[in-house]
Amino acid sequence: MSSNTVIVVGAGVIGASIAYHLASQGAEVLLVDAALPGFGATRHSFGWIGRSPGDVSPAGELRALGRLHWERLRKEVPELDVHWCGAVVWGEFFSGDDAVLSDDAAVREPNLVSPPSRSEFRSDDGWLDATSATESLIRAAQQAGAKVRLGTPVTRLVRVDDGTVVGVMLGSETLTASTVVVAAGTGSTALCASAGFVLPMVSSPSVMVRLQAPVGIVTGIVANDRFEARQSRDGMVLMPVDHDGESSMAALMRIGEAAQRLFVESFTGAAQTRLVGVDIGWRPMLADGDPSVGYTGVPGLYVAVAHPGVTLASVIGDAVADEILTHETRAELALFQPR
Repeated sequence: MSSNTVIVVGAGVIGASIAYHLASQGAEVLLVDAALPGFGATRHSFGWIGRSPGDVSPAGELRALGRLHWERLRKEVPELDVHWCGAVVWGEFFSGDDAVLSDDAAVREPNLVSPPSRSEFRSDDGWLDATSATESLIRAAQQAGAKVRLGTPVTRLVRVDDGTVVGVMLGSETLTASTVVVAAGTGSTALCASAGFVLPMVSSPSVMVRLQAPVGIVTGIVANDRFEARQSRDGMVLMPVDHDGESSMAALMRIGEAAQRLFVESFTGAAQTRLVGVDIGWRPMLADGDPSVGYTGVPGLYVAVAHPGVTLASVIGDAVADEILTHETRAELALFQPR
């Protein structure tokens, strides 16, 4: 078994980024998932890349690095479609006391029915389609030599007598590697438990509403205390909504219809907007809210779980690959080691 043989469990945006960065540096990589790429939390992501300017926490600094690494990845993987459109934000939740406010919201988002008199423009922010980005990273990983196996679940991690993790059970098949990276989102806890490691995760639900609107209604990202919205080139609008205990499809549809009405009321020219779908996504969040990325106390087992995954996937992929290949802790991950 080569010392640079790595199995990455989880083909979401974080797992795809790790696989790409490892393969591009010459590691022998196998990426596995029970479903299609980006089919878990990634599929329900709003895809916002950015950070609050007032967030000086270690996690905030990591999110700032995430933007820089997406810019690098965009050059390495040309098919990545990152929209550096900026974000117009206002209100108590999004705009902090130190925000630089201006009166140009109506210019930046000309279709707003009631633009705020003062808002913050985050020029460095952008968004991407998380599923498409995941697929692009996986294709780039494969071009660099990574192998991918989808459609069969990893049932448990494989350990030898001294407790070292040496592989995974993929269905009824045992696959071996020098390192197993668990980047399986909300499924990471159970997999880690099969190797005796406790990952204190709290899965957090979020509702994503999809609308089809006339093209060009929303220019960039718009976020305030009432709603968040962004629109792709084909007119598709994403609006994340807080989950409030909805337990039926009928209840979810009511949430979607309310979001549709709010969108139509908020933007000029949006009258023909129709509701396309409403889904619940489960975000993998640790009890303290910070990422958990690094080697565990179990030899051979590496964990990479973080929210927001889209923002952090670029920097986490780069740093994880470096840690595995050099066996040295990267400074940006030092405070997020599993414990």
